[in-house]
Amino acid sequence: MSTFDDGIDALRSWAQGDLALEAAVELLTTALEGRLLVGPWVREDEAGHLWFDADEAAAESGELSGGERRVLAIVTSLASSEHPVDLSDAITGLDPDALDAVLEALALAGGQGR
Repeated sequence: MSTFDDGIDALRSWAQGDLALEAAVELLTTALEGRLLVGPWVREDEAGHLWFDADEAAAESGELSGGERRVLAIVTSLASSEHPVDLSDAITGLDPDALDAVLEALALAGGQGR
C-alpha cells in the first residue's frame, strides 16, 4: 500500500457489506489514533488486498498496553464469532476517546451507525 489512507480504504473495501466487519475496521482505524493498524493482524494476500486476521489478532496481542489489548479484543470479536469478548471486562478502564470509538463501532454493527 502506498499510503496510510490507502490501507484504511483497502480494509474498508474488504469489510464492505458486512456490518460487523465494517464496525471492526472502523474501530481498528479510529480508536487509539489508528495505532492498531500496525500489527501482524492486518494481512495482505497474494493480490495485494488487505484484510484483518482475527485469529492472528487473538494470538498476538501480548505486546500491547492494556487499553490496546482490550480494544483489539473488541475488534477481533466483531470480526469473528470465534473470538467472543466480555464487554464488561473489555470496556473497563478505556480512556474516553477509546470508549467513544467502541460505542460507535457497536452502533454501526447494530445497523445504527453513520
